[in-house]
Amino acid sequence: MTDFFDVQVITISDLKSDQQGILISDLADVICEVFSEPPWNENFSAARIMFGLGVEMMRKNTILVIAKHKQEGHVIGYLLGQELLIKSDDPRDQTFFKISGSYDLDYLANYKLRTFYVGGLGVRAKYRRLGIAEQLSSTLISELRQHKFDYRLGRTDQQAHGMRNLYIKQGFTELPVLDITYPKRSYWLLSLN
Repeated sequence: MTDFFDVQVITISDLKSDQQGILISDLADVICEVFSEPPWNENFSAARIMFGLGVEMMRKNTILVIAKHKQEGHVIGYLLGQELLIKSDDPRDQTFFKISGSYDLDYLANYKLRTFYVGGLGVRAKYRRLGIAEQLSSTLISELRQHKFDYRLGRTDQQAHGMRNLYIKQGFTELPVLDITYPKRSYWLLSLN
């Protein structure tokens, strides 16, 4: 099924070397499209997303995975996340509290265990149900195992059936923790060991 797209891990160096800004512009377009749909219904501008991507890429141990159409060369899907910490002096870093609004997830860092949180995974509407999200997620899981992460954490809206089904298919467990800021979103955990 991957005969028409490639999946690759993108680094900050890759983004810096893209002198024309085509990659980040494509990526922003995908994010704007995905988050304009239900249940999110956001109206992000591409400029806001491009700025946000710069910040995201500076967080601790950020990994960006993209799916690119082989023939047309544009981005058709992405996955973006970073390591979570209990606390950090660096305001760019993500903590369990910042993402959830509570300390209920802090236990994931007990015994110096490492957790990677995916804040965004999306595929353009016309390319859905072709295995792209699954391939993006599988590529990330392989990367996380290489980098010795213990857990992969995700959050999604309870109405996002496609994402929930992907989590189930890949062996995630839904946690009994709801997001304080967005109470209709739940957390999903995959042990990588």
